[in-house]
Amino acid sequence: MDRRFIIRAPAKINLGLTVFGRRADGFHELESVMQQVSLADTLLFEPLPTGRWRFFCTDPALAGKDNLVYRAAAILEERAGKPLPGVRLTLYKNIPVEAGLAGGSSDAAAALVGLDRFWQLGLGNSELISIATRLGSDVPYCLQGGTVLARGRGERLERLPALPFFWVVLVLPQKAKISTAAAYAAFDRGLLGKPELQPLIDAIRLKRKDDIIEWLDRGFTNTLETANLQGTFRAGKLKRRLQALGLQPVFSGSGPAMFILIDNYSLAGSIARAVEEEGGRAYLCWTLTGGRE
Repeated sequence: MDRRFIIRAPAKINLGLTVFGRRADGFHELESVMQQVSLADTLLFEPLPTGRWRFFCTDPALAGKDNLVYRAAAILEERAGKPLPGVRLTLYKNIPVEAGLAGGSSDAAAALVGLDRFWQLGLGNSELISIATRLGSDVPYCLQGGTVLARGRGERLERLPALPFFWVVLVLPQKAKISTAAAYAAFDRGLLGKPELQPLIDAIRLKRKDDIIEWLDRGFTNTLETANLQGTFRAGKLKRRLQALGLQPVFSGSGPAMFILIDNYSLAGSIARAVEEEGGRAYLCWTLTGGRE
């Protein structure tokens, strides 16, 4: 068997995200509708004759022990408790960092799936999810993928019907990053429990594209958009400039990335160019209908 293979790690967007009160474990209770998009990192697995494992990243700043790929490999090695075949892990980074797109979480999920396969550990889905929860709130979702309603701290997942196909313009303000921890520490507590996601969930279940767009066009779809941070401020300025052009970007995750769903490819391309003319970065991609079982 050829044991050299790759696994793609797709980015995610939050079609809606509502933060509730703080839990006993220190995390916040949340409810979010998550959706994978085609923008992705790539994780390459290759045999390493010297044994154990080594981790490399095309972005040297992300190649340390704090990287979730490194941490996932260390957890699985410790769990195995026996010598394992050597493997070289190379992460080809494409998803912007600290953008609210779950790039690191998706990388971790790819590492868990790939190392389970490479090392032939035979871990079941429930055990992988248990390990994923230790790595981060979005990692369980990234293991499953597709269109999902997440609750708890992100570990309670309910698969929703696949989102109708959309072109997606991802929008990033220049030189803006937001750590997830900072966003949860700085959002407006007066908006706990808002927005109400049920109309969005109903629209997805009924596959009503117009209702999905109508909900997104409300403007406030994410509690964390209220975080008092420089990255949120820059995203807000860019959002207002795009709204003046008749566009309605939606804040994703902890930000500062935003997105716009579009039916028409030519229009999506025009919007991407408009974003860049307004000083932002644009990534043109599309929604993914699949997911791991």
